[in-house]
Amino acid sequence: MRDALLRDLSELKQYQLLSLHDARLPPSAYVNKSMLVAAGEFKKVFKKALKQADLVWLIAPETAGHLLELTELCLAAEAQEQGAIFLGCGYDATLLGTSKTLSFEALKAAGINTLPVFSGKDLMQAEYFSERLQLNVEKWVAKPEDGAGCEGIRLFNSLEDLRSWLAQDGRYWHYFAQPFQQGLVASLSMICREGKGWLLSCNQQHILCDGSQFKLTGISINGMQAYRQRFETLARQVAKILPDALGYIGVDVIVDVAHDEIFVIDINPRLTSSYAGLQGAIGHNPAKIILDCQLAPQFKLPVVQKNIVEILL
Repeated sequence: MRDALLRDLSELKQYQLLSLHDARLPPSAYVNKSMLVAAGEFKKVFKKALKQADLVWLIAPETAGHLLELTELCLAAEAQEQGAIFLGCGYDATLLGTSKTLSFEALKAAGINTLPVFSGKDLMQAEYFSERLQLNVEKWVAKPEDGAGCEGIRLFNSLEDLRSWLAQDGRYWHYFAQPFQQGLVASLSMICREGKGWLLSCNQQHILCDGSQFKLTGISINGMQAYRQRFETLARQVAKILPDALGYIGVDVIVDVAHDEIFVIDINPRLTSSYAGLQGAIGHNPAKIILDCQLAPQFKLPVVQKNIVEILL
């Protein structure tokens, strides 16, 4: 994601590019300047970089609140005129995308089809378990409350197995569970501005379940063309519940082909892995489109191509 974004930005020939890089890794070849980050010094170097840049574009996971914390730092620096203009979603959209429980509540309130969410803590309570949970569900999925991608997601063949696992090491404090939904795993690459949404590509995700754990092995960008019109509608519905979302977001869905239903699973208020193949898929520089969406006085999405691009992970 980082190198794809820096490549697209460098092709615009409008910006001097500054990035941070882990001291254990080489800097990107696309940047004019790279700031080395040693162990334990990220926040210090990041704040320094904010003061040197005019615009800042975050690439960070929701895990452990990293994306939300960095978003707060950027918004605070911008408000105090001590840092760069922040190119990204506002605090509310980022918080909603970071918390799977908040996402579920917002989607449900908006009438957008999603899967029920049960907190690990509730599932461990005998009264809740016996009286309130009356679902005929064979398989369950446990997810970390602030996870990203497939990280930490596990599949269980029974509710009893799920509860036993949640009880270990106090996992029920940090995990929630959902019924396992069979279907095609897909995603929307879209952009938002002031509650409006535009679909860039409709993608099929290739996920391998190795025993009880999931792994994303590849993505077919624009591999879900048969559902494009419905994804277009869904993009607009999701944007309405994210009034301070700005620029690119990714939305994970499951398409239940047998029952012709689409379930929204995750909202990612940041760049996603699909971005790496987006330029070839839409026939435009996606960084320019996203910047125009964020910075131009008025925005209109150009006519995008619908090429299928394969990404192997």
